[in-house]
Amino acid sequence: MYTAGGAQSPEPEILFVAEVAERLRRSVDSVRWLINTKRLKAAKLGGRVVVRRVDLEKFIADAFADAS
Repeated sequence: MYTAGGAQSPEPEILFVAEVAERLRRSVDSVRWLINTKRLKAAKLGGRVVVRRVDLEKFIADAFADAS
C-alpha cells in the first residue's frame, strides 16, 4: 500500500477474506474452503471473518516448506 505522498504504508495486521483471496490470487470461495478445513487460521471479528497477516504469511511459508 502507498500513501498519497508515495511512501509505503505499513501492511494491515488484519485482512478480510477478499483481501486474502486477492493476495493468493484465488477466489473468495477457495479462501473460505481453506478456512473451513482449518488449513488457514481465521477468526470472526465484528461478524466478519478475518485472517491475521502473520497467519497468512505462515500459511504461505508452510506451503513452500511442504513443496521442498
